[in-house]
Amino acid sequence: MKPRLQITRTLLIPVALLAVFSHHLHLEDSLWDTVLGASALVLLVAAMGGRVWASVHLAGRKNEVLVTGGPYRYVRNPLYLFSFLGFVGAGLAFESITLGAVFALVFFLSHWPEILAEERRLRALFGAEYERYRRQVPRMVPWRATPDPPPSSTSEELVVDVRRFRLALRDSLAIPLVVVVAEVLEWAKLAGLMPVLVHLP
Repeated sequence: MKPRLQITRTLLIPVALLAVFSHHLHLEDSLWDTVLGASALVLLVAAMGGRVWASVHLAGRKNEVLVTGGPYRYVRNPLYLFSFLGFVGAGLAFESITLGAVFALVFFLSHWPEILAEERRLRALFGAEYERYRRQVPRMVPWRATPDPPPSSTSEELVVDVRRFRLALRDSLAIPLVVVVAEVLEWAKLAGLMPVLVHLP
């Protein structure tokens, strides 16, 4: 298992326990409750769709060519960007700003070293081509209104490793299930079937 996955799982265990045995402070069915729930769903669906989009362009070509098309035209690390949205959405699915922030912190602690290591690897693989790309395209936040054209031309034909794409699709489709889990746990707490040990904003 990759160190990043080990770190993520280790950090997520206490955070998941906090999510399971906590409840939000605001009233049920209030405006704030609705806003947080809707925001979680939007972020999780965006994470799912975005990861599928990025995986289509990356599967079968990683380490062989510098991928600059699709979402890679807007940010250098779209898979990590959409994963970040998924982490925040997972926290907000429990209708708690605190959990959204904690999940975001877990993402940065577990993924940021991997992002920097991957950039070093790409620089070693593609040299000057990657340096041009790095100067033109932001790392994680698509802050340019109109991105520059990719530094290398992208073929209109897209070769996809079907096996890798299926794995990415399977993992991505599971992301919105967080909302279902959060709703079931909330129902169990409100019904008195599960204890609430702490209330969070």
